[in-house]
Formats: sequence, C-alpha cells, structure tokens
Amino acid sequence: MLPQRFKLSRQAKSFLVLSVFIFIFLRSLLFLEQNIRPTVWALAKVKAEALAIQAINTAVLEKVAQQINYQDLIQLTKDKEGRIVFAQVNNIKVNSICAETALEAQAALNQLEKEKLAIPLGQIFDSYIFAHAGPKIPVRLTPVGYINTEIIDQFEDAGINQVRHKIYLQVQAVVRIGIPLLSDVTEIVTTVPIVDAIYPGKVPDTVINLDFSGKT
Repeated sequence: MLPQRFKLSRQAKSFLVLSVFIFIFLRSLLFLEQNIRPTVWALAKVKAEALAIQAINTAVLEKVAQQINYQDLIQLTKDKEGRIVFAQVNNIKVNSICAETALEAQAALNQLEKEKLAIPLGQIFDSYIFAHAGPKIPVRLTPVGYINTEIIDQFEDAGINQVRHKIYLQVQAVVRIGIPLLSDVTEIVTTVPIVDAIYPGKVPDTVINLDFSGKT
C-alpha cells in the first residue's frame, strides 16, 4: 500500500486517465496522417485525372470530331494517273479546330468542377469488400490557366503498298486537385483520334512531312 502522501485523489486519477487517452488519440491521429494521407492523395489524384481526361475526350469526340472530315484538314494534289504528288495542310481549319477544342475542353472541366467528387475511406485498404465503406473524402478539381490544343499526325503501314495517315487532337490542361488540408496542380494530357485516311501506293516525302504547326 502506498503511503498516504503518494495516494492520488479521484480528480488526479481522472486527469491522468484523460491525459493518457488524449496522448493515445493524438498519436493515432499522427500515425493516420503520416501513413494514410499519401494513399488518399494518390487515389484522389488518379481519380481526378481520369475523370478530367474522360470529360475532355467525350467533349472532343461528341462536339468536335464528328464535324471533321479528312479533306477539311488535308488538301491533296494528284497527277494524271491519280497518284498523290502533294499534300497541303489547311492551317485556317486547323487553327479553328484547335480553338473550338480548347473551348469545349474548358467547358467540360468547368462542368466537372461543379460535380461532387469523393473517395470512400475503405478504398485506401485495397479491399474489394470494404471498397465502398467508410466516410467519403471530398475531392476538388479546378481548372487552372488556359487549355492548349494542337493537331498531331502519324503514318503507319496499312497492308501491302498502303499507308494509313492518322490525325489526332492533343489537349493539355492544368488542373488543381485538392483533398482536405492538401492540394496541388497537375498537367492533364490526352490524345484523341479524329480522322484517318488510306494512301495507296508509295507516299511522297511532301506528304510524309506534313506540318500542322501553322507556320509558313
């Protein structure tokens, strides 16, 4: 038995128990902060980037690509035998498409900003059973700056003595992704195919070296 002077009063015992509880609670919060928040941030970034890319791709395919024909972008010159001898980029049309794409992509991201994005806390445990369990962590996505667009192309073999010419729209956007107490900016880059054409026979260098930069 402790001497009388070492005995703790009821208030002191309550204070000691409360102090130990607060200490354990704070240590647990610190552990969760250091070990779970990086996982939450990684999941939030992946989800936000995927949704942004999907929104941009959908906007380009539904509102831009359907209105474009190959002949709108490339003007072909053929010889008397019907062989392609020269091709020229319609830079006016290219610039118009790039501007329209930027506007549609910006509108898609602005709409996505209004949606409520969230990650169930259960997803951080990488478990199928608990993937949708627990409170939802809000994720914010905000467009930052101007969206850059450009048209790029690629030639590839398409069978015997044939070449396929594929034209893409490449969209670059900067967005801010945020979760409680943490946010950062990231660049979104997506490439959407819009039109293609088959060139029969040997393709001359004047066609292979098409320039979509708009420079003359």
